[in-house]
Amino acid sequence: MDPKHLASSAALALLAGFVDGFAFVMLGGFFVSFMSGNTTQASAELTGGAWGAAGYAGLLVAAFVAGGVTGTAVSIRARSRGVMTLVALTLLVAAALAGIGDVLAAGPVLAAAMGATNAVHSRDGAAPFGITYMTGQLMKLAENIVAAFRGGDRRAWMRHLALWVAIAIGAIAGAAAARLVGPVALWLPAVAAAATAGVLVLRRRTRPATSSEG
Repeated sequence: MDPKHLASSAALALLAGFVDGFAFVMLGGFFVSFMSGNTTQASAELTGGAWGAAGYAGLLVAAFVAGGVTGTAVSIRARSRGVMTLVALTLLVAAALAGIGDVLAAGPVLAAAMGATNAVHSRDGAAPFGITYMTGQLMKLAENIVAAFRGGDRRAWMRHLALWVAIAIGAIAGAAAARLVGPVALWLPAVAAAATAGVLVLRRRTRPATSSEG
């Protein structure tokens, strides 16, 4: 992962952490980016006969996949600028829903946004790594620590640690914001994503037509 991608990925992980921390508090323990958690949650709720909670967790999983499908399709034609625009639009819709008091309706929209976020760096329909979930990053961290002791790259593990730290800081901020100001906190990542999308679109327009980035 080059420094440019590391910086942008850490920023996206920070945003994803904020959204997930916010959602975890506002939705009462459901996730919008950690689908392993929602799968376990749905399974546990089913065994207790809580069909409504299990169904909602399943809906979040489906929305995440739908967002990932849409984001990947958009990335093939419009690269990161298109995916970031999609993320921004879905976050703005979710913020509007939360703002009118329908936080439960905002949940699947947030999950779709998080699914799409993982496609921001996709090329030819494949993402090099996940941004909104850290299990894979932590495993890579462990592998690279071993590799460093065996004479490999002594700094590679730091990149994976940086992404985990970013999503953890974001989650702390999102959860704290949800408790302090409630649904209005969601406008922060929504506006940040919209500003980022705007910068990417403007940057693309000022580049030569042969440029392959953005």
